[in-house]
Amino acid sequence: MAIDFTAAAATGRARSSWFRYDSIGSFVVAVDVVAIVCASVLTGVAYSELMSDLAGEVSDFLALGVLFAALFVPLMQLRGLYRPIELLKPLRQVSGVFTLWATVAGFLMLVGFSLKMGHTVSRGATISFIVCGVSLVAGLRFFWRGLMARALESGAFATRRIALIGDAAHLDDGKLAHRLAPFGLTVVARVALPLDEPLDDEAVQRFINQAASSLRGSNVEEVVVSFDSSRLDLAGRFVAGLRILPLPIRLALDQRLGDIVSRPTQSFGNLVTVEMHRAPMTLAERGAKRALDVVIASSALFLISPLLILTALAIRLDGPGPVLFRQTRNGFNNRPFRILKFRSMRVMEDGAVVRQASRHDDRVTRVGRLIRRLSIDELPQLWNVLRGEMSIVGPRPHALAHDAHFEKLIGDYPYRQHVKPGLTGWAQVNGSRGETPTTDSMAERVRLDIWYVENSSIWLDLRIILRTFTALLNVKYTY
Repeated sequence: MAIDFTAAAATGRARSSWFRYDSIGSFVVAVDVVAIVCASVLTGVAYSELMSDLAGEVSDFLALGVLFAALFVPLMQLRGLYRPIELLKPLRQVSGVFTLWATVAGFLMLVGFSLKMGHTVSRGATISFIVCGVSLVAGLRFFWRGLMARALESGAFATRRIALIGDAAHLDDGKLAHRLAPFGLTVVARVALPLDEPLDDEAVQRFINQAASSLRGSNVEEVVVSFDSSRLDLAGRFVAGLRILPLPIRLALDQRLGDIVSRPTQSFGNLVTVEMHRAPMTLAERGAKRALDVVIASSALFLISPLLILTALAIRLDGPGPVLFRQTRNGFNNRPFRILKFRSMRVMEDGAVVRQASRHDDRVTRVGRLIRRLSIDELPQLWNVLRGEMSIVGPRPHALAHDAHFEKLIGDYPYRQHVKPGLTGWAQVNGSRGETPTTDSMAERVRLDIWYVENSSIWLDLRIILRTFTALLNVKYTY
């Protein structure tokens, strides 16, 4: 066994000692709190000065900001949005910020209304804070992403000295050290075990003792153990033997094992099981999702009823044929249902052969071209949602002919039916909309749908609903 400390002499501290990859989240938390409180005070004072509104004092605006931050920041932490890896995803961050900001704002408005506290802080000042505050916090997400990306690229994160312990083949090529370097993890010691030499229990224990003795009193701050997946028992012995050191120890896993350990686990006595396949949502999750569906669908039908009436009238005046188009599609667990759409074509295909709509399709009527472009033709499916056949969010249902065709070509295709089909979905807000002329384009949609099935939650549904409004503005794939 070789223990190499030669890298230690050549390694110096980075420019700062606090700017670490693993601690950047705490710094962002502090900045968010300050930003929210400052936004509340500044918008409140500015509004009061501008409108000569004496309804609120500085202390009131300060209290509102502190209360808002006290609710918003913990929710962000619960969602894991302050983790460094999440801060590198600005669009996901902005979506989470808007969702949680709206949740906190709605909750505080409800409490204020219930307690008749409207006279305490000006409503105009409160609305100004809500708009300016969320814009500031959301805008900071792009700043953090840029800052972290530049730090990773330039190696600006503060150095954390680590020792690598593992197979010689893993450590000698330097790939692992190179992958860890951008995150401020600098290898100052290597403990390499040869693959070609037999190791009995006595030899392994001798190596562990030698490694622990060499690392004790050194400038190493963390130990990373990396062995081939076939030698996990050896890795476990090293981890157990090095616990005498007052240092954190991490086990580096390959992608296959990493995917397994990142899944939910459950213990049955001494037996630990890993959830390799996510079952449909729990009873509580299904109840919450159904409540959300009913509230949104019923509210939307009430609010857009004039639009629905005008659309029906335009279709009737445009030519002969029914106003609504009904087609059999498969829903949850392959259960058939009749989907409702405003009729936008001159045909009513619902059989073994159904041709997908394409650009400049001659089957589309004049009114149909407009309502398809604006996605108005899909609005009657709100009734399918109320009936429980569909959900607001879920994989889009396809014609039975397309299901039968693609099930033969894409093995995971039926997995989409583990949840109810939806008006919108994860695939649609990620660009997989409209025609799927090739198997590869459908396979990409299926991949996105499966990701939604495995990660579905109320929070994800709210994110998708908010992103849908942005996706509707892109009419490139609607025809």
